[in-house]
Amino acid sequence: MSLFAPLHEHCIFRTREKVDTHALVANELSDHYLSWHGERVDTRLCKLDTPRLSLYSLQYGSEVSIYPEVYDQFSLIHFSLSGRIEVAADGNTEKVPQGRVLVSTPRKNINLRWSHDSEQLILRLPHDLSCKVARALGQPSLYETMLRTPGLLLPEEASVFWRSQLSSFVALERGKNRIRGFEPWLSHVEQGIAMFLLLQFSPAPVDDAPPERARTVVQFGRRLDRLYAFAYAHLDRPVTLTTMARAVALSERQLNALCHSKFGQAPMAWLRGLRWDAIRRALMADPKASVTDVAMLHGFFHIGRFAAFYRERFGELPSQTRRAAIGG
Repeated sequence: MSLFAPLHEHCIFRTREKVDTHALVANELSDHYLSWHGERVDTRLCKLDTPRLSLYSLQYGSEVSIYPEVYDQFSLIHFSLSGRIEVAADGNTEKVPQGRVLVSTPRKNINLRWSHDSEQLILRLPHDLSCKVARALGQPSLYETMLRTPGLLLPEEASVFWRSQLSSFVALERGKNRIRGFEPWLSHVEQGIAMFLLLQFSPAPVDDAPPERARTVVQFGRRLDRLYAFAYAHLDRPVTLTTMARAVALSERQLNALCHSKFGQAPMAWLRGLRWDAIRRALMADPKASVTDVAMLHGFFHIGRFAAFYRERFGELPSQTRRAAIGG
């Protein structure tokens, strides 16, 4: 029996109609434009869920091009079970052959081209889970690196390990109704999957680097992790540049150079960006919360300008974010 038989047994739909294909896939993953390069339509979508993760098996039959909206608050991890795909995101293109894995987190635009008879196993990984796990690891920079990486093609060894992770995930479907007190283990598995993916964004090993260079890289990584930890712990508190620099054992000039090198902006501008993102997450998590209260909790007291700044950053008003969250 196939390792992924339990997934294939949970078929959401199968259709030979192009119009049905677009509507049904868009409802599960992301709205998109779909272009067919052949006449054989044999679309099948299967799905397994845990409380935080969703795993899909998707096939189209013919070769297709897909132009989705940029993913909102999640990454998609593609594993090419058969066939291949090509993914172009934010100016970078990755070819994903059979047996390989791509972590896809586009920020601006994305398009995909699937070969005929391609079957992709696609895991939907929410950003809030990734953020939580990265902070639990004490390495919040891994989460930020993932967000800045539109597509990461995992090496073959990691791809083999990912296949075993997916087969274990699929096996949960048959075990979750037979084991009493299953939920804590299920949560552990979800966090383990997120942890594996985040660790793929760790800096390259420095064993072969000169000792002085290795020490510099390690110190840089530690200061960066300390900076993230400090920032996330002070999203709701007043912070000065001096305080932030002292927290990471740097001078203000050194901290400014670090932030411009890593983020392309000054330290306080970077911190404001984290606060904006935290506000949006809070509104999505609790759409009934007062926008004014959430804004002030994160240090934004110019409420008259708040909505305009919010729309400039996210392309929508706070009220639209709340309505989208209420609507699911």
